[in-house]
Amino acid sequence: MWMMRGGGRALTTVAAAGAVLAGLLGSAPQAQAATTVPSWLIPLYYADDADGSHRACTGITLSKTRTLATPDCFTGRSDADMEWDYSLQSGQLSGGSSSPRYRSHPKYDTNTRQGAVAVAVRQTPSSYGKPVLASSSDTALYAAGAKATFYSWAGFDLDGAPRARHSEQVVLKSGADCTTLLGRTLPSGTLCTVPAPGAAPVADDDQCFGDAGGALVGAGKLIAVSATKATGCVRGGVRLYTRISSYRATITDWTRDVDLDVRISGSVLAREPSDEIDLCTTNAQGKLAGCYVDDAGSMLDWDDDFNYLTELGDMGGDGKGDLLARTPGGTLYRIPNPLDYMEVGDAPRVKLGTGWSQYNKIVAARDLSGDGLPDILARDTSGVVWLHRGKSDGSLAGRTKVTTWKTYTAIAGRGDLSGDGRADIVARDSAGVLWLYRGNGKGGFEPRTKIGSGWGKYNAIVGSGDMDHNGRQDILARTSAGAVYLYNANHTGGFSAPKKLADTRWKKYSKIS
Repeated sequence: MWMMRGGGRALTTVAAAGAVLAGLLGSAPQAQAATTVPSWLIPLYYADDADGSHRACTGITLSKTRTLATPDCFTGRSDADMEWDYSLQSGQLSGGSSSPRYRSHPKYDTNTRQGAVAVAVRQTPSSYGKPVLASSSDTALYAAGAKATFYSWAGFDLDGAPRARHSEQVVLKSGADCTTLLGRTLPSGTLCTVPAPGAAPVADDDQCFGDAGGALVGAGKLIAVSATKATGCVRGGVRLYTRISSYRATITDWTRDVDLDVRISGSVLAREPSDEIDLCTTNAQGKLAGCYVDDAGSMLDWDDDFNYLTELGDMGGDGKGDLLARTPGGTLYRIPNPLDYMEVGDAPRVKLGTGWSQYNKIVAARDLSGDGLPDILARDTSGVVWLHRGKSDGSLAGRTKVTTWKTYTAIAGRGDLSGDGRADIVARDSAGVLWLYRGNGKGGFEPRTKIGSGWGKYNAIVGSGDMDHNGRQDILARTSAGAVYLYNANHTGGFSAPKKLADTRWKKYSKIS
């Protein structure tokens, strides 16, 4: 039997006090059983073998490889940190693995609970399904007085205790009421609820262990997730949540921004002289993992059929990363699950279009149009930049003209660099100045802003995803000597000081994308 580490935490609920609080909470609830939860709601459990700490939360399935969670549900990323699975039939722990992979929202505040959303990188059976996410247009679902249902996988913080399905009927309160109930100002992007009049009383064990990350559902849509601390409890029946509508762009980007190796969330492709391809990423300590020009340990062979390859993200919608490949003749393909094959040319391919030889730069920029699907940006030989929107069936829509960028010597990007939840692009001019183009979420860009000069020393600049595991997108840059630098987006329009990952290690790579 699995034994939980650390002592059981006292499970207490602090009652609301005073006439004002009593009035806001509503009438006294009546007992009522509740035993079902949506199929996409799963129990999560993380533990640190080094210090004995543990966290139980509730997760929301976004795809086969991505689960919505809360940032403090995780104990860490090292070999001592464990990610455990539960049997949904018995609610008992059933197995696990070390070194969890996850991304937390970069603006998460552990005290106020603002930005309390994260995504766990894990394999989830497709039979679990996924929720419909509420958007900013669902104003009625967020109105004060609106009724909703809260779901979670609850339990006791005791040795070997199983998890059980929990649901309760609640009512959304206004921001002013929430401030009164919580005793502090409601953080931006959050909301609160109280038990619905006549709802069943909620046991202490349904308001602590496993509460964090639980789902608030209204009219069949996921409208919020519980922002209860993973080591805390709901107080006075007042639940604090993170609004889905405020973070939907980030959540959808997390869902589709999938690397070829689904266990990681930041990588680039590097072609060796032998035509083998390395999938370059970093380990838990932030150091390059593999990625030596040594003709060994490579991901797969670069097929002569293609003159350009890059990671596309999950355009096919199967939870796995796709490869974007172009032939010398200009035919563009999407290659699902290429890691299942030794050579790129042996993998099944989906034709996306012809005539792509007219483009001298192609960027798989993820979602630029705001529909949650990966998009492709391409510049033709005259300098005109075109947007090719991804479609839900894994194909591409017809192109639309975006702008003209003839003078730029490098164009890169993968997701949100500015911190507004929209995908962005950086471009370097002939003088070595790097510019940021903030995406407007509609397939276009805001006026450019200057990031800095001196970028002419790099012979390759690529968007790499979140390679340093801090929740923000990164840019990798290589010098002619083979030195590699990681630039982490600072979400104020630029990058933090570069981290040098290698001195000469990448010199002989013929292509990096």
